[in-house]
Amino acid sequence: MMDWSAVKNHFKQTWLTTSLSLVLFSGVTYFLLWAESQTIQSNLMLEELISVAESIDVHTGDEATRYESRVVHIVGPLRILEPISEPDYNIQVQAVKLRKRVQMYQWIEETTDQENFLSEPAEESRKTYWYHKDWRDYIVDSSLFYIRPGHHNPTSMPIFSETHIAENVKIGWLYLGLDVKRKVNDYYEIWSDSRPERSDIKLHSGFYYHGNSALQHEIGDLRIHFSYAGREDDIYTAVGLVESGTLQSYSPANFPAADPISLLRKGSYSLKQLYDLEKRDANIHTWKYRLLGFVQVFASAMTLHPDWITLFLQCQWISSNLRRCTRVWVNFILSFSYTLFIIAIPWLVHKPSFGVMVLGGAILPLLHYSTLLTRREMAPEPPPYTRWNDNLR
Repeated sequence: MMDWSAVKNHFKQTWLTTSLSLVLFSGVTYFLLWAESQTIQSNLMLEELISVAESIDVHTGDEATRYESRVVHIVGPLRILEPISEPDYNIQVQAVKLRKRVQMYQWIEETTDQENFLSEPAEESRKTYWYHKDWRDYIVDSSLFYIRPGHHNPTSMPIFSETHIAENVKIGWLYLGLDVKRKVNDYYEIWSDSRPERSDIKLHSGFYYHGNSALQHEIGDLRIHFSYAGREDDIYTAVGLVESGTLQSYSPANFPAADPISLLRKGSYSLKQLYDLEKRDANIHTWKYRLLGFVQVFASAMTLHPDWITLFLQCQWISSNLRRCTRVWVNFILSFSYTLFIIAIPWLVHKPSFGVMVLGGAILPLLHYSTLLTRREMAPEPPPYTRWNDNLR
């Protein structure tokens, strides 16, 4: 058994750092539970949307009244009724989106560290500052530069990056709502050779420059580039709710407080194919959150005082193999099991079979380093409480 008196005494000695570590553990535990809950909710909303959707043909006749307030699955080419234009740059495209990216030519500060063993670690002379000019999408605050004279940047952008969305876009006889059109993200660069009429705008290699020259740039010059998404006649698959002849996002009955959901993908897909693709993308995002959560759990574990690991290893069910491991490896094993245990909790309610599998994955490393699967008489007695030694294997 664990020596609880030693635990109590050690907490008195390290209460501040231990409390901070517990706060970190609480935060990452909440993050993992929130991420899994969001995944489960998204899966349920996706399943409800697909289950109530019906595939219809929107190219034969206008049947908007017939399918009013019903969830439909449609496939067809995009029809852009009015092109998007940027008159100042002589740009006009038949597309769902037109994105304008604005960059400014500015001073950029770089730093390098120089190893100087004769100076103090905190001395400023160990850093070397150098400056160069480059294009940036945001304002670089030159007031924070180490050497400010001669390196001044403008304080604001006269023109901002923005994305225009076409007003009237249809697939067959159905208009696409704003939320649906926002899902179009297959961007193509525009490399135009049509020069603008304004003399203060220069065109070079597909970029539009606001300045005295398109080749010799000065601080404060602007560079603009355009791209578009959702070309006319591109085939798209969409699922949503029909409202007044427009395809809008659907609010699931089981999740009235959640954001409405709709689907839009480039290409022709059946409901089953669309569901599988959305599920795959959702799983990829979920595993990114899980990996981030594990890293946070491991980092929180490393902030704990090493003696807490030593106290934990006094448990009789801990195998001597784990006691001979380094602190990093012990924390890695415990963090891995803890992360999977937290992930399993929401799934035990929603999908018990998957939750039990994840829970088994959490228990497996602990069983590997335990004496529970071996005969008790063969298990050696744990060593007395001593401080952690990182020189162990």
